[in-house]
Amino acid sequence: MIDFITPFYSQKHTEDSLLRGVDSLLDSLSNLQVRLFPVYIEPSLWNGLKEGTGHFRLLSENEGVFLFELSFTLRQLGKQKKITGKLFAIRNKEYPDIYAIVTIEDSLFFSRGVLPYFTRHYPHAALTFITHRKLKNFLANFRDKNNFTTFNIIRTTTYSRIDRKIVPSVNWPEFTLEKEFEWVADENGWFKNLTLKVMQPQGVEAGFSFSRNGVIRTDRYFEPVYRDFILPISKIVYRNIEFFGKRARLDNPDRNIRPLCIDFGIEKFTEPEENQKFINAMNTMKASSLSIIHANPYIYLSIFDYFDGSSFDVWVLSPDKIIIVPQLKASFQSVKRLINHIFDTYDEGHISDYEVAYQ
Repeated sequence: MIDFITPFYSQKHTEDSLLRGVDSLLDSLSNLQVRLFPVYIEPSLWNGLKEGTGHFRLLSENEGVFLFELSFTLRQLGKQKKITGKLFAIRNKEYPDIYAIVTIEDSLFFSRGVLPYFTRHYPHAALTFITHRKLKNFLANFRDKNNFTTFNIIRTTTYSRIDRKIVPSVNWPEFTLEKEFEWVADENGWFKNLTLKVMQPQGVEAGFSFSRNGVIRTDRYFEPVYRDFILPISKIVYRNIEFFGKRARLDNPDRNIRPLCIDFGIEKFTEPEENQKFINAMNTMKASSLSIIHANPYIYLSIFDYFDGSSFDVWVLSPDKIIIVPQLKASFQSVKRLINHIFDTYDEGHISDYEVAYQ
């Protein structure tokens, strides 16, 4: 059997040659899959990866493409097993500290090694969060731009907001993209991930999956996936850093507040029961504490994030909006985590700056 993998890793890839090389491997090896995601990596953590601290070892770098070896140990059937594999980190050319992590290793290496490493190092590394509107637009653009004649959603992991609970479900739909998003909206839910079968005219059918935090798996069409998903999602990650950053009072010389507003576009907080529903949703936020200052007729909450000591006041003073007021310390990662939690457990809305009227 021809060894395609060793020559592939031995090359000093550029971004373009890596995209072409992965597509060539996927065409040549029927059981191969590629997994990738965009991630913000703080400079101190990135320098540690390059220096070989922890489980990483830098094998090569060329024009912003870095090849690492990652080793870690798993306990299986009462025995320790060492897992070793390779992954690429592609530095974004436009947005500092944003990288695309790419690996063609097996699912065990990815799910137990690569992805947990970056999620475990939050807030020094941070994946993104994609709203339903953007997720639908990404998928529709990918379908139309690449002229896919087959674009079938074959499996979904869905979370529905039912009363005071978040109920997960796995479904095997036979809907179009538009119909599937209408269905989940009717269920007052959101997709954690979607699995699709896609094919171009006279092309080869491909399997493709997309999760809400930007993790993608595909066995064909790697270059279109990278161009149409990873690059625009990287832009979202960078814009989040710019928009949610420097919200803390300590970040501003005059200690002024820089609040945010979530506008739902409709009146939601019209009954006391809705106030309690929102408070219950906030009570489920992990690694944080919640203090209820006021619950009726208006909401006033104080939230402390155990990850990095960020804190916020959350106000509901009108039927259609939530106001988030960052306090002395409030990292962009924590601001985004709070908003993600509201979107997941309560509802999605439009985010903007909240203008404070001083007397």
